[in-house]
Amino acid sequence: MITATLTARQILRVSQDKSGTERSIDEQHAETASALTVHGITLTGTPYSDVGSASDYARKSRDGFGQLLADLRSGKFGADCLAMWENSRASRQPREWIAVADACRDRGILIFITTQRRNPMYDPRNGSDYADLVDEAVKAMRASALTSERVLRALNSNLNHADGAKPQGQTPLGFEREYAMTKVNGKTAMRPVGQKPDPETAPLIIELFQRLRRGHSFLSIERDWKARDIRSRRGNHLSAQNLRAVAARKAYIGIRVHKGEELPAAWPVIADYPGSPLTPDAFVTLFREVQVILADPARVTAKPGAGKHVFSMTLKCDECSGPEKVTTRHAEPQYVCRDRGCTRIDKAEVDRLLTQRIIRALSREDVYAKLNPADAEDAALESVRDALRAKRAELGELEAAPTPAGARAKLAMIGAMDELEAEIAELEAEESRCTAPNPLASVFPPGPDVAARWEAADVATKRQVARLLLVPERLGEVRVQRSPRPGEKVPASERLTLRRV
Repeated sequence: MITATLTARQILRVSQDKSGTERSIDEQHAETASALTVHGITLTGTPYSDVGSASDYARKSRDGFGQLLADLRSGKFGADCLAMWENSRASRQPREWIAVADACRDRGILIFITTQRRNPMYDPRNGSDYADLVDEAVKAMRASALTSERVLRALNSNLNHADGAKPQGQTPLGFEREYAMTKVNGKTAMRPVGQKPDPETAPLIIELFQRLRRGHSFLSIERDWKARDIRSRRGNHLSAQNLRAVAARKAYIGIRVHKGEELPAAWPVIADYPGSPLTPDAFVTLFREVQVILADPARVTAKPGAGKHVFSMTLKCDECSGPEKVTTRHAEPQYVCRDRGCTRIDKAEVDRLLTQRIIRALSREDVYAKLNPADAEDAALESVRDALRAKRAELGELEAAPTPAGARAKLAMIGAMDELEAEIAELEAEESRCTAPNPLASVFPPGPDVAARWEAADVATKRQVARLLLVPERLGEVRVQRSPRPGEKVPASERLTLRRV
């Protein structure tokens, strides 16, 4: 029974809806506050709020919803009731909505939905109320799916074009759009029919991928492009975040992605233009290699001003296992234990010894072979891809299936969708593993004149090669020992040791 002692906190959300039919956050707050007053409930605390979609099709994170769920689970919510204009204001994703209902049930928190005017209050601890909340979750999911279908319906003619998926949206940097008079639904207008590489900006895209393969950070490329006054189509300098988004666009290899499915596009690869430094096939290989490099969780990028020395931070102190940094003492650069100062050794001599070792390693085919990814036989890869297609189709059928009756059946459907999504994620990771290129060959391809090519390589490339090779499971981790004869200059060759697995 509702009494005047109840308090409530709100969750407010509004989509970026151009139609103007969405209730604004202010409108939601006003209507909900009025309804709560009628039922004798007092608003308290700061509302949780988001701007953006709450559906499965959303691409942006929602900090307000995340904070709400965290507060509910930790007991920091601070009210008796969670209030919202409609249940989709919290989430149109059944898994998220049920997570909210479960958290409220566990904490004894009621749920007030303004648009349910006849009976706006739900008690998740009550079996009937909980079943109604689950039903609301599935209805919201269906509504979201129908909205997505309406949007995608307008794109089907582009997706199913006989010559491949046609372009839409903003023109990617490096391309120029082609237009023609086209008749659609009885109306004739200039519409995009294709796109092709722009000879002036396409080389920048190729440069970006080449530099990423050599180990350059997005931040270093941002600074360089800003100094060169390279700008986006809107006239802005490209930030590291912008460049990361550019590096992920499969449009550059002639692919359009639709709902996780790769479709052949009606435009060429970005390198397919007269005078391109790479063939289209070579660029596709480069693109794939860069995606693996960027997806590697062990990838370390340089901070501003860092990465000036090839072996710094790769060398380790044999006393405390900390990294060795470069410092200058009496005008002579030295490697020094960064954390405790345990060891100190002449940099020039160490660099000479390690450079010789690296060049010898790069001259051996077996060194490259040891860095090959796990078995990537065509049959195994095709098996993974077959399983991926089957799981994606199964998930699509489940999403399109009629809503089952009863809370138990609905929860089972949601659980099955969760399980399928987890299996798809595992198969996608396996596909990436099977198609991963040799990381050493990606950075420093095998070939003749190793010493000359090493000398000509930039510091970022050399540092990445050193990090790949100077580890215990490969050439060995290089450690600097204390001088066995204090006060006497001991050759670096007597103080360097290799630690192997």
